[in-house]
Amino acid sequence: MTAAPVGVVVALLSEAKALGLRSPKPGLNTERGPELLIHVSGIGETAARAAAEALADAGCAALLSFGTAGGLDPALAPGDVVCPSRVLFMDTHTVDIDLAWRARLAARCAEAELELVDGALLTTRQTLLNAGIKFLAHTQSKAVAVDQESSAVGDVANARGLPFLVLRAIVDDAEATLPLAVIDGVDAYGRPKAAVMLSGLIKAPWQIGKLPGLARSFGAASGSLKAICKAVPDFAFQA
Repeated sequence: MTAAPVGVVVALLSEAKALGLRSPKPGLNTERGPELLIHVSGIGETAARAAAEALADAGCAALLSFGTAGGLDPALAPGDVVCPSRVLFMDTHTVDIDLAWRARLAARCAEAELELVDGALLTTRQTLLNAGIKFLAHTQSKAVAVDQESSAVGDVANARGLPFLVLRAIVDDAEATLPLAVIDGVDAYGRPKAAVMLSGLIKAPWQIGKLPGLARSFGAASGSLKAICKAVPDFAFQA
């Protein structure tokens, strides 16, 4: 396997499609050729850490945490893209990103009339399901968005002496309530577990009304990520 300059950790198969993969699979994906090595890790810090270690072992010169996030700042809407200047993990430690790399990516995006949001990103162990929980997280951490993987990827990058960057598009904004039937009704890679999802919707049918909006929000996030990947396919990394 030819090592790529940038190793990308992405949790969900659906998120990986924004990177140009037609048929992504769990684990390492080499479809993008020499410029990117992509690892579809599954959800969560443990899976993301293992993926980042695998990419570092494969010889990647930098690590990027890529995908979607939840909004904590009320100013953010679905489709906004956060490229944070620092990553927080459960208020216990901070992971710094490569500011020079971020500046290059922001400049290239600006040339394509694509905006990146700055601020802190919070990484948690669980999905923040509703506005009340998100408000508390925003108040305590001052983070603008939340995910479940970036801190672990950053820890590996820092331990290996590799540049680290995060690119996350907002799906659920600060006021959104996520249907628990959908959260429980997919596996770690985002593949549906139909029986579990249907059971959840039957028990709480009010969640059905949330599905069209959630689909639109994911579409907006995916569209923004695809636009950045098209405009800056190498993510402005310089070895």
